[in-house]
Amino acid sequence: MRFRSHRCELLICGAYVGLEAQDHHGHKRFPERLAFTLNNRVRRSLEPPDRLISKLCLRAGDVVVDFGCGTGFYTIPIAKVVARTIAVDISPRMLERTDSNARKSGVTVELLRSDGVEIKLGDESVDLIFLNHVFHEVVDKQRVLNEFLRILKPSGRLAIVEKTRGGLFSGKLGPPIIDQTEVIQDLERAGFSLDETISYGNDSTIVGKKL
Repeated sequence: MRFRSHRCELLICGAYVGLEAQDHHGHKRFPERLAFTLNNRVRRSLEPPDRLISKLCLRAGDVVVDFGCGTGFYTIPIAKVVARTIAVDISPRMLERTDSNARKSGVTVELLRSDGVEIKLGDESVDLIFLNHVFHEVVDKQRVLNEFLRILKPSGRLAIVEKTRGGLFSGKLGPPIIDQTEVIQDLERAGFSLDETISYGNDSTIVGKKL
């Protein structure tokens, strides 16, 4: 299993190779030209999205935002489970890819372009906001978290997946390693309470609940 994890980092996260070094806050967006690495047969085999989604306790009537959706790797499986799925990304090209992939899969996904500072959704309209290896790219975390709080329903949840442990290629391939404690502190400062943390491989899913 450990070898599979390392191989997964090499094959599907190696897109960070050759990029300029990230600053100490980790604010570097995933490059659009490497979008093909985000949604392919190899990644689905090594990192089955349903395995993580099954841990999120989604309900059939839920409204879910996949923030930083990329090409829809998690968006589409989520859309097969819940009533309404909204794919949010700052990149129009990523949204186009999500739309194309969703149509091919026969699911309906709403598309919304935003960097998170302003999300054009109604107050208290969303049950879950999901971020997969995206939170470290957010520049103004407090403003974005405040916007998340606005659109979440009472007791709505925010699920943040980040790499929190090292592997064979740590610091060379894949997303940066993030201190889980810092993410929790960001959530609590914004007004979330920690609901649970879920460990899988080198990742942690940190779930905050709107107070």
